[in-house]
Amino acid sequence: MMPGDFTYPSRYLKVLGYNLHYLDEGEGEPILLLHGNPTWGYLWRLFLPELSRNYRCVVPDFLGFGLSDKPTGADYGLAAQQQRLSRFVDKLGLQEITLMGHDIGGIIGLSWAAENKERVKRLVLMNTSGTVPEVLGGNRYRIPWSYLVLWPLRLPGLGEGLVQGLNFLQRVVMPAAFWGRQFFSKEIRRGFAAPYRGWRDRKAQLVTVRQIPIWKSDPVYQMLYKTGRSLAGWQVPTQIIWGMKDPSFPPWIIHDLERLLPNHGITLRLPGAGHFLTEEKPEEILKQIKEFLQNTGVR
Repeated sequence: MMPGDFTYPSRYLKVLGYNLHYLDEGEGEPILLLHGNPTWGYLWRLFLPELSRNYRCVVPDFLGFGLSDKPTGADYGLAAQQQRLSRFVDKLGLQEITLMGHDIGGIIGLSWAAENKERVKRLVLMNTSGTVPEVLGGNRYRIPWSYLVLWPLRLPGLGEGLVQGLNFLQRVVMPAAFWGRQFFSKEIRRGFAAPYRGWRDRKAQLVTVRQIPIWKSDPVYQMLYKTGRSLAGWQVPTQIIWGMKDPSFPPWIIHDLERLLPNHGITLRLPGAGHFLTEEKPEEILKQIKEFLQNTGVR
């Protein structure tokens, strides 16, 4: 049963053999809104009423997430998710895209954007990443402490038991990543958890959290490195918005993104928000996004 505050009509698109669920609200220039882990399109529900008045808001669920197919044997690597996103965008024929990404949605989205710059008009990035420090000056790879905390989930058996069995990411990790726990009410918890009722439903969550880059040999590290080299100096208009109390994507990542994408406005830093800033400070974020869209309406 879907949450009562998520009443948008569902759409489905066949992509590389799987059904991807998405929302398609409003008309005009497209905004492509990409969720992270362990969330889904529900993440953007507070933004759609306002943004869809003047823009076409397209909100896909990645394979294995939300209301999309959840095959246990599928490739849930971020590179595979990026390939499916590319085909999804092609099938919808989206151009002049405002790409909005949070968490792995930003990583996947920026990886796609690096190969499709001509289709992207703007970027809105929230607590995500698009590079590694080596690309921007040869710094030592700085690993957020939360990455190391989550490393044991890579262990066979332990990860399956915690994530797929006990719903560890939504019951423990998500609450810990909020700065204001009052914003993660029982109703909101039920909304985020609605598509993830059992063991099979949480397979993509586990595979994704196991991809957090620890070593330089990790595929997502290499993906970020390649993306950063391609994006460095790109003059696309960019708005960065950050929950400053995020243990997953600490504030020093902001500086990497600002150097990577020099045509950025003033970063909106939210001192009273954690990783799930869309729940904690939706009004401030929406105000900033609307101003950014209006101010960058003409190339």
